[in-house]
Amino acid sequence: MRTTRSAALSLFILALVLLQPLAAAASTASEAKQDWFDAKERSMDAQEAHREAKIAWAVDKTDENNQAVIDTGKDALNAALDEAEAWLIWKDLEAGENPVIPDELKEDIHNDVDINLQKIEGLREDVDAVENRLDLGLVFLKMVGSYMELMTDVARNSGNMWVHIADTKADTAEEFETKLREVAEDMDDNEGIIEKLDMAKAEIESARENIDNAEDEYEQVVLPGTPLVKFSNGNNYLRIAKGNLISAHGHLNQAYTMIVTGGN
Repeated sequence: MRTTRSAALSLFILALVLLQPLAAAASTASEAKQDWFDAKERSMDAQEAHREAKIAWAVDKTDENNQAVIDTGKDALNAALDEAEAWLIWKDLEAGENPVIPDELKEDIHNDVDINLQKIEGLREDVDAVENRLDLGLVFLKMVGSYMELMTDVARNSGNMWVHIADTKADTAEEFETKLREVAEDMDDNEGIIEKLDMAKAEIESARENIDNAEDEYEQVVLPGTPLVKFSNGNNYLRIAKGNLISAHGHLNQAYTMIVTGGN
């Protein structure tokens, strides 16, 4: 009786291990990223095998070569799904491990990842059901549409993460500017310092405006629409905001040096 229970328990544990998604073995973002790199390489190999099978069929249109096209095509689609799954899990863990990201945004990212992982499982069933080259083509087209949805969700979440980080950096610069101004206002011959602080403040305000514009663009990364254009626009606004903050830090450093050295 004890042997039977032990064997049953062993089979149960083995089943749990075997039924886990491949990329789910990762426990850290760095491990998940490596899993994604590995899955990406396997996907490229599977695509190459499928291309070779299609070439072989074009040269010699036998039933065997036709079946090889179908089999390698299914392998390539499954490998692409593995790659997408690994990438999603990496992004989920990456956000979860980032102490700068607020819990609410982490939860949004996690929920979107879960939704897209469920889509991937549904697509696996579609791939398994492929019986001929027409089925293969139809499933491929369906996957293209799902990939667009996946990329849209992740792009929007990534944009929101970057906006939050940019806001945090602007907060830091603003706090530093305020403290320096408090010190400078009690100093004699402070005109040059105040001028530098005014320049820094103007750059921070411009950064805030560009960060807000970026956030507006990222919120429009949805389907239907032009998500890639909106994502690119958001990235451009953040690049400008980054330049504003770099310039602000330059002025703040100059003001700090002037304070330390005693004024103008």
